[in-house]
Formats: sequence, C-alpha cells, structure tokens
Amino acid sequence: MHTDPDSLALLALGEPVSILDDPTHVTTCPVCAAELAGLRRVVGLARDAAGLALTEPGPRVWATIRQELDARTSGHGLPSAQELRAHARLIAVQPSWSDASGEAELETDEAGRRLLRVSLHADLPSGGVRQAWLVHRDDPRTRQSLGVLDGRHGLWTVAHAIDLEQFPFLEISQESIASTEPSGQTIVRGELVRAA
Repeated sequence: MHTDPDSLALLALGEPVSILDDPTHVTTCPVCAAELAGLRRVVGLARDAAGLALTEPGPRVWATIRQELDARTSGHGLPSAQELRAHARLIAVQPSWSDASGEAELETDEAGRRLLRVSLHADLPSGGVRQAWLVHRDDPRTRQSLGVLDGRHGLWTVAHAIDLEQFPFLEISQESIASTEPSGQTIVRGELVRAA
C-alpha cells in the first residue's frame, strides 16, 4: 500500500510527518519516491518564483493553448509520450531455467511516469535476489539496472532519460545479495514491444 498523497505533500513541504505507518516505505518504494521527488521539484519551483512579478500572458499564448486543446479534443493531435504502452513476453534463455517465463507491461500514468510491472514465473532459490535490467540493443554488456524483484513481482519507474529504442530488452537475472555487477545468470529475457 502506497503512502497517502497528503503525507507526501507534507514531506515535500518539509513538514514533519509523524503519522506514517511505514516511514521507510517512502524511500524504498519506487512509485512513492518518484511521487515525492516530483512534489519536491514543484515546491522548489514555487519557492524560487515567489519573488517574481507575474504578468498576464499575451494573446498569442492563449491562442496556442486553444489550438493544442482543440487538436487533442478532435483526436488529430500528435501522440504524446503519455500514451506510451509496451509489452514483453519473457522466456528462459539458459537450460538451468528452462521452466521459467514471465511478462512485463510498461505504461505511462496520469502523472507522466513510465511504470514497468513485471511478473516472473519460476522456481526460485531461497538465496540471492532477482535483479531486473534494461539491456542495450547493440551491446548486451551495456545495461541499466531497474531494481530487485519482490519475490516474483516488480514495479519500477523507468526514467524518461532512458531511450527504450536503445534499451528495448528486459532481463531478470539471479544475483548475489549486494552484488553490483551482472552475474550472467539470466533467468528470462524479452523485448519490450510498443503497443499499436
């Protein structure tokens, strides 16, 4: 269960919040941490702008806004990054994990965050952790760590700075605890394919 939005807003303002059920959740949950970071950016911008003299936007600004709104409501606007959806079917790539499979869904939420949900179907060992990676199309040694699965499931925010055309492959690997380098023990792998 995610942290209450009102509590996140108070934290972003720098107010002490003593009623949090789980104070560590905000820092360990990618969704709540991203939400808090966004709120803090808004607070910072508002504080920076406090001393600025605001002026009424000119007619050209309002005309541009009307054009964009008309294009969206008529359905003729260009697709935005907020409409991004992708899916990956994850399959085993090594004989030791031949029965493993999984799926991944990537979509953009109302706040503009790209959320990736992963489900892994495999007989998992009791030791170690399962790590998720985005792998470069042309160089599999170049990869971006997403984080650790909680059991067989994972949910992460994929930064907009990561180009999914360059990093389209999703891998789940078996890793030692506290390992910072890929072990090479890939459980499943699949390509994120954009929805039509």
